[in-house]
Amino acid sequence: MKKLLLIFTFFSLLISGYSQSQRLVMLEEFTSATCGPCVSKNSLFHTWELQNPDKFTSIYYHVNWPAAGDPMNLANPGETAARVSYYMSPTNMYVPYSVLDGNYYNGSAGGWTMTNVNNRYAVPSPFEIQVQHRVSTAQDSVFSTMLIKCTQNTTASMTAHNVIIEKWIHFNSAPCASSNGERDFYNVMKKMIPGSTGTTLPNSMATGDYIILEGVWKAGLVYDFTQIASVGFVQDKGTKEIYQTAKSSESPLILPYNTDLQVLEVGNVLAKTCKNKLSPTVRIRNNGNNPITSMTIKYKINNGNISSYTWNGSLTSMQKTSVLLPEYAFDLLDQNTLTVFSTSPNNIADQYPKNDTLKFNFTTSPVSTNQIKVALRTDNTPAETTWEIRNSLNVVVATGGPYPEANKLYQQTYTMPQPDCYSFIITDTGGNGICCSNGNGGYEVSSNGSLIKQGGSFGYSESCEFWYEAQVGLPEAGNSNPLIVYPNPVDGSSKVSFYLQSSSEVQMILYSAFGQLVKSWTLGYLNAGQHETLLDGQALKQGVYILQLKTGSEVFSRKVSVLQ
Repeated sequence: MKKLLLIFTFFSLLISGYSQSQRLVMLEEFTSATCGPCVSKNSLFHTWELQNPDKFTSIYYHVNWPAAGDPMNLANPGETAARVSYYMSPTNMYVPYSVLDGNYYNGSAGGWTMTNVNNRYAVPSPFEIQVQHRVSTAQDSVFSTMLIKCTQNTTASMTAHNVIIEKWIHFNSAPCASSNGERDFYNVMKKMIPGSTGTTLPNSMATGDYIILEGVWKAGLVYDFTQIASVGFVQDKGTKEIYQTAKSSESPLILPYNTDLQVLEVGNVLAKTCKNKLSPTVRIRNNGNNPITSMTIKYKINNGNISSYTWNGSLTSMQKTSVLLPEYAFDLLDQNTLTVFSTSPNNIADQYPKNDTLKFNFTTSPVSTNQIKVALRTDNTPAETTWEIRNSLNVVVATGGPYPEANKLYQQTYTMPQPDCYSFIITDTGGNGICCSNGNGGYEVSSNGSLIKQGGSFGYSESCEFWYEAQVGLPEAGNSNPLIVYPNPVDGSSKVSFYLQSSSEVQMILYSAFGQLVKSWTLGYLNAGQHETLLDGQALKQGVYILQLKTGSEVFSRKVSVLQ
């Protein structure tokens, strides 16, 4: 008896280590208010779902065939078409068409019964999903939050889908000219958040890992906001299998941990910069059930020292805050990484540290000459658009706008006064950029034909930086430049190789990226041919430099990055 009890205990422990979850089956039904055979199938499936609400749920996609005019298709034809293409062959598209859990059943709506649902329901799922929806007071936005928790180690290429539905739409008369006679429609797809491709999940999730996805839909056609809900599901990109689904409620999510902070995003840092001082912002969400009143935020750039900032306040469950961190000085490299992480919420350990750290990679900004060309085509409201160029001291050196004429191209070249790091900032007071909701405007910033930044689709403002580099030598010209530094970036020391066409006095000069002399050394009188020397970088700070080779009649330069 003791032996049997021991075996039972062992297997219980084994099973608990690989816990799985009860599955809810997903029906994706393709239908139309113009499809005659769809009437009976839709009615039958709705009855089954009412009788088995704990076993399966559904999303109905309304297509624009066999006849056009279905108003539920016209409200969002693009995402419906994307889902049709995902499942159906271009040469074999028809309705009514049913899909159970992505690939468990895929075909004619008459080819499955509740037996199929029951069989699939009996297969455990490696995920648990919760979905919460909320309609704004003004009934102009729908918010949907989806929590996906892994209950068994899973490795796959996965996508999360969050779909806003209208649970019941009733028409007093035919909804379109080619109506099939239906007046009641259920679980109609309104919007896929953020779109038909969903949100990519990590390729590997361990038991206990979780992800929270928040989305909002600026509501389009809704017949009755009391019928709005959402359905979430996780799907394999390759096999199309749906691992789990869930129906939404208006109740708060039951979060996995009591004390849990997540670093969501880093702001106030451009993807390309020429500044060596940054004041990043960090957005943090309380993913725990308990309020957070204090935390420590730590951050560094590259291999620099870690800075700490203590935050005090009040952050309730699922509430977010943005924190402006003190300025951080660093040595700018060609490739840079800002690392931010939170720690010590309420002066105790975070129960899920996997989401505490976020890294943001950025590079040096484009290098320009002193000539900057700004070309801008206005939109329908040109008086809303202005721009300016500021130097590193935040002094304005060039401006443009507001503009007098709509849909007109304006372009001009400006001279930058001296080598420096410059910022280009474009602003639209209407908050809708200059493309594409209010015309087809756009802008382009360039130097000597090289593109620095282009765009047009933004909100109130966007910006970029460019680097007018000190002219300390001739520009690099491919094979015509005899100066080679290897390895580059320099880590310790590098070899400097060069070829002389004729005998000459040779001098090497190292400048900072802004043209400041760092050091120089003379190699003496050298004969024509190949030569080599060393660049010692051990005493140099991390950053970008310009190495110059001077001969009797020529000057060549090469950009060099130094690592420490």
